[in-house]
Amino acid sequence: MVNLPETVKRQTMIDAVDEVIRERKTAKVLRDPADCPPGTAEDWLPPDFVEQVRQAVAVAGWAPFHKAVHRETHLTGALASPVPWRFYILERASCCALVAHIRARAAAQPESKWSKAWGSKIPRLLAATGALVLITWLPDPPAEGQAPALTDNNMEHIAAAAAATQNLLLAAEARGLHTYWSSGGILGDAEAFALVGIPAPQKLLSAIFLAPPGAPHDAIEPGALRDKRGDPAQWSDWPTVLPPEA
Repeated sequence: MVNLPETVKRQTMIDAVDEVIRERKTAKVLRDPADCPPGTAEDWLPPDFVEQVRQAVAVAGWAPFHKAVHRETHLTGALASPVPWRFYILERASCCALVAHIRARAAAQPESKWSKAWGSKIPRLLAATGALVLITWLPDPPAEGQAPALTDNNMEHIAAAAAATQNLLLAAEARGLHTYWSSGGILGDAEAFALVGIPAPQKLLSAIFLAPPGAPHDAIEPGALRDKRGDPAQWSDWPTVLPPEA
């Protein structure tokens, strides 16, 4: 076996990482919610799909974090890591069950948040996805009756959870999966949290919809802003700081 020079190995790594970052893109895979009844066999999912998602989740956890979570608030259950994010992975059957919950609640509560959610893209995204990863960030406890404040600690927690989210997107892209980072809509609601089993103090940062390239779909929508970011000269600067005068 030939050992490659360090410079060659380093360049190979650079090329691979740069390519994955450039190739990552939004792919909203949409399907009629009627095609997602609970309990249906899904023979279109590749046999290694769940393992691919498992691997992508594992590597996503190597995101940087600068502050441990508030122990008394967030380290009381089975998920005992000090990282300020949590991943909740819903396989295909659970996604279809969520579609059924949204449909039933929308029918029972016309003009409610549930009926609004039923008219959104969330049911169509759930109907087309192979797996959904709900990523939460873990705020420090707010004052009673208040929402979490944007303290320095909480901003660190949000940034770390966003880094973990981007890691997941890149790991999934490298594995050839369609990805879409959604804010989640109704999936961030307290009632939806209860359905999934997410503790109330957590906040939804991202809902990552993952689908294999061969997933049945009615449409695949790209991101609207991908080609509008401009080149680095439009969003980066190289300022010069002068030394103090003698």
